[in-house]
Amino acid sequence: MASWSYITQMLTLYAFIPSLCIGLLGSLMNVIILSTARMYRTQPCTFFLLIAAIAEFVHLLVAGISRISAIGFNIDLTLLSPAWCKLRPYLIDICYGMALTCEWLATVDRFLCTARSANLRKLSKIKWAHYISASVFVFWTLTSVPDFFSFYIRSNVCGNYNDIWKIYRTYVNNWFFYPILPVVIVTVFGTLAYRNMRTLTNTRQLQGADRQLTYMIFGQIILIIIAVVPGGIFFIYSSSALSLTKTAEQSEIEYFIFNVLNTLTALTYGSGFYVFLIVSKTFRQQVKHFFCCFGNNPNAVMPANANVTPGRANIK
Repeated sequence: MASWSYITQMLTLYAFIPSLCIGLLGSLMNVIILSTARMYRTQPCTFFLLIAAIAEFVHLLVAGISRISAIGFNIDLTLLSPAWCKLRPYLIDICYGMALTCEWLATVDRFLCTARSANLRKLSKIKWAHYISASVFVFWTLTSVPDFFSFYIRSNVCGNYNDIWKIYRTYVNNWFFYPILPVVIVTVFGTLAYRNMRTLTNTRQLQGADRQLTYMIFGQIILIIIAVVPGGIFFIYSSSALSLTKTAEQSEIEYFIFNVLNTLTALTYGSGFYVFLIVSKTFRQQVKHFFCCFGNNPNAVMPANANVTPGRANIK
């Protein structure tokens, strides 16, 4: 019978790598479409999704390559460089925190946009989205600084050897910021936004584009719950069971489950792009427009006798 270590290695090579590629592609396409289309750059909710997509792409790149190297090919990159041992958890904490925070901020913005109160709708401004995103970046950048002092190589293992920072990461990050806070916020504000949307639809006050943006956020909410809830449950269990005596096989099984959840996270990260393609006609048109423009030669010269109708170039 194959050992759990071998099964984990096969999972990494044949499941995690494809999931990582799908996640990277989806995140990259979200960055491209949400940043090149002006209608998305000027909407607070999609601007938050753009920042989240950038953070997800960097997170997948940093965490994924190291995981594949360490588990799939038995080459731990964190042991090759003490600087990388410190930088890797720092980047992962920043990107993971920013991605989750910006995703639930997008849900809050959809609630504000669909609110019947004019005062609430006025709170949804792209200028405020810029300020809030910058504040989120500063928050996660500063709160993750202890990673530089707590992670180092000891006995040929790169790990967190600061007890105080271990407690903070366990009970503040892994219990509160990552699983509990995002799920509560997206559930509450997603429900309120859905109720508002139903009211606006019945009164015919919700335009088609706004309705599609709301559907995009609802799809993102489902992905957040799928990615966060299983991982949160596992983190709570694993941190609660630290004092228990475990056999080597039990530890290997837990490590296998941990890698299954990482594979799920990598898959759901990029799945937002594919969900947006399904639920939003406008998003599909933007993707089609991008590939059409990408395939055209920007230096092509139009014939002098071509029939050109002014103002029709940007109509799709």
